[in-house]
Amino acid sequence: MTSKTTMEDALNMLKSFITSLKGKGDLSKRELEFFEIGIDFGSVEEGNLALDHEEANEYRECLNKLYYSKEIYKLHSRKAVELLMQEAILRVLDINHKRPDKPFEDRLSEAIKELKSKLQVPPTLWTVHMRIEGLALEGLPYKFGKVKFWVADEHDLEKLKDKYVAIFDSMTASPFEDFIKKYFLGFPIASVNVSACDGKAAYSVAQHELRLTMDVINFYSKMLTSRPSLGARLYFVGELQPTREFSLAYETNGSSCSYIPREVGAFVPISFKGIEPSRVEKVGFYRINEILAKDDRSKIEERILASVQWAGRAAVELQQRPEEAFLHYAIALETIILGNQQNVELTYRLSMRTALLAGGTPEKRAKIKKEVKDLYSIRSKIVHSGLYEVTDADVGKIRSLAIICIMRVLNEKPFISMIKEQEIDDWFEQAMLSGPLLGDDAQP
Repeated sequence: MTSKTTMEDALNMLKSFITSLKGKGDLSKRELEFFEIGIDFGSVEEGNLALDHEEANEYRECLNKLYYSKEIYKLHSRKAVELLMQEAILRVLDINHKRPDKPFEDRLSEAIKELKSKLQVPPTLWTVHMRIEGLALEGLPYKFGKVKFWVADEHDLEKLKDKYVAIFDSMTASPFEDFIKKYFLGFPIASVNVSACDGKAAYSVAQHELRLTMDVINFYSKMLTSRPSLGARLYFVGELQPTREFSLAYETNGSSCSYIPREVGAFVPISFKGIEPSRVEKVGFYRINEILAKDDRSKIEERILASVQWAGRAAVELQQRPEEAFLHYAIALETIILGNQQNVELTYRLSMRTALLAGGTPEKRAKIKKEVKDLYSIRSKIVHSGLYEVTDADVGKIRSLAIICIMRVLNEKPFISMIKEQEIDDWFEQAMLSGPLLGDDAQP
């Protein structure tokens, strides 16, 4: 795909979008129900931001326009462009009030200028160091694929600390150096060389490469251990228990360093005590409860449960495995929309039916129809190559469509009174006969 869009056009669109967000008040105090959130992102330093469905659509348009601009396309990955765009948005909105003395217009101008500068610089080589779990210390160091696995002893750890000191020109030990020692010393480390435009992008690319490598090793795990019944596997810090993850990224031949702290894992336990009836009623919580309690469920109820189950799996994977989360949301959408007809012209039927169910106007239905086709192109790349790196915008869009469709079938008439799967299929057929979608190409 190529574009005649210029980076200047894309940056102007982004400026307008950020300005529109500013006009909506203090977004840090905004409360959206989970089914109203189109996308959320943030960082430890800058705070977190949640956008509703319409804002998420604008966000995705800005990202696509920027990535496909003539000056940027194929210079950086789409995920790298998104990370830089998110950083600019967060810096301008200043959710954590880190720049209280700087006016909004100044923050906006500086952030867009810095974003433009970073996007114009070709990627450089970075080395990213990440702690992992589930790997025995004996047998290290070991190079597998692009990843070097090693254990951080006192000698090797000095190399990381020396690099940090050299970059920051520190003459004395700092608390940060002590933290490097505390976090890495004695643990198995994975180091990956990647090309990226900055430290955050380097971390994202390296994590993706390490995830692929670990999945391959886990496939062979039963062959690599003398006690296969114990289920040995490699996993990232925070996957089995909540913790603060920390990674180091050094520009290999330059003078840049980035450390990426993240809170990973489920830090807040689920509590049934704080359930508010008026809130959970809107999302069909009580109806799901009733369906689960049944011994004899209707076909529609089984279809709803299957879709919600896939969406639930996606929610668990969202933080650590975005590609898997995307696929699970895609399956949830297929399940609620197509049921057992998933082998029949899947993309065409899915795009048409999703548009009918989730779009309130002909214009919105036409847009959703195209979006679903685009999302299923991404799905194909994930399934068939395993290498596609999805963006927050991609996951946010398919998550929104899946949740909207589940909520309608779960809570609204005429679906709530349906029993047989044929009834919902008949509804779709009747809706399609009522009038064509704008922009419909008529034939699959």
